[in-house]
Amino acid sequence: MRPVPIGQFASALTRVLLAGDGSTTLLLQALTGGPVKASLRSLSHQPAAHLPAGPRALLGLADGATAIVRRSLLLDQRDTPVSRNEVIAFSDDALLRRVVSDPVRPVGLGLIAHDIDHSRRLHATGLTRWDATGLEAASKVYLIRAAATPFMLVWETFNPALIPSGITT
Repeated sequence: MRPVPIGQFASALTRVLLAGDGSTTLLLQALTGGPVKASLRSLSHQPAAHLPAGPRALLGLADGATAIVRRSLLLDQRDTPVSRNEVIAFSDDALLRRVVSDPVRPVGLGLIAHDIDHSRRLHATGLTRWDATGLEAASKVYLIRAAATPFMLVWETFNPALIPSGITT
């Protein structure tokens, strides 16, 4: 991801999605006018030692730990991709592991549905490629804490056909 500060994105909609510290999925549902569902692309368990140092440090993972890595698309009611998500998560809590592993429910909606106390902290915003076409897309990385413990790192990239990715210079 090429770092771009939130204020350099030309679209107010994009700035709101990037700056929000609440559920991005709820904002996407408001934007699309209907429910948003997850389409799981892959789910794996990886040794922390195989993950990049940044996510390991943010999540406080020891080399012997095993993290869940989830890749998914969020789709609107017409099955149009709204965002692409990569999640790295670690928890000893079985319910939190189930939320991350759910193949159809977005993670944020799973946290809300199970009334899990959580917060989000933004770590980075910028531009990255949306798909093989090479189109640039707005993106953000944020840490989710559950009960004040780092639990999940989310890298979310927004479909540029729906969320403008233009920046000002």
